[in-house]
Amino acid sequence: MQTRSFVVRSIRSFVLAVRTPRALAIALALGLFAGCHSNPGDACSDTPGSCSDKASHLVCTGGKYVLETCKGAGGCTDDKSLVCDNTKADVDDGCGHAGARACSVDGTKELRCREGKFGVEWSCRGGCTLDSSSNPKCTPTGQIGDTCRPDSIVCDVAAQSELDCVDGKLSATRTCHGALGCVTPPGGGVRCDRTQALENEECRTEGTGACDIAKKNVLVCQGGHFKTQLQCLGPIGCELPGNYSVRCDKSIVAENEPCTEDGSLSCTADGKQVKCADGKFSLDKKWKPKKDEPCANRYRVSFETEKFEAR
Repeated sequence: MQTRSFVVRSIRSFVLAVRTPRALAIALALGLFAGCHSNPGDACSDTPGSCSDKASHLVCTGGKYVLETCKGAGGCTDDKSLVCDNTKADVDDGCGHAGARACSVDGTKELRCREGKFGVEWSCRGGCTLDSSSNPKCTPTGQIGDTCRPDSIVCDVAAQSELDCVDGKLSATRTCHGALGCVTPPGGGVRCDRTQALENEECRTEGTGACDIAKKNVLVCQGGHFKTQLQCLGPIGCELPGNYSVRCDKSIVAENEPCTEDGSLSCTADGKQVKCADGKFSLDKKWKPKKDEPCANRYRVSFETEKFEAR
């Protein structure tokens, strides 16, 4: 009974404080009745129009109150209308608008609002900053083991590996040994340069090629791993002409070296002309060079490479 009397007196005092119809209407519009004793998790049907404190306010989301944080420079203000600056937040802070983005308070991550809480969207190479429109600007990056959103894909901090989100943690899925390494183009996603590889390294696309690190051999994807298939003894070695291809300079080959293109011509290291026949390079007995005439040495072999992956 005593509690009920206290509540009645409090309401009566409040009504007396806002005696005019206009003042009462303003009070109702600000949600003073609805929000003064509400707590996060309480059932709701509307969002109060006042701040809980200088850095938060209640938001009605899915029929329940969520305490939305306002850790940006503007904080929470309700002088004329409620304004919450939530351009900065911490992981697990409350938020009222699904998909809203923020920079973490420490500036290392971009956050996104999911199911009433801010979660990590990306770690940010060079930090997370706000542009002139207060939108987060972040070059996504990460390290193995970082928390991540499902299906996300980023470059590692060294920009040499592609990391995919596996069971909520970033995991290395591809190395990017090409000269461009792992690149994050404007707009996000990943571009992994697979034009160079290591012996026995994992690969995804059967039959695609890559130069080795020294650019002396061609490795071909076989059974899910890169295997050395061609030695490139010509002066150009293993060449990267662009357009997702590698090219092996076979202008110099060893006699009896295996070959696949019958009729192809090349030279031995001592200047003899050889011809591909029956699966190997044999001396071209029909070659009768004129004085100082070099053998035909323009033979090249090309392979497609694994393409950059962007998403």
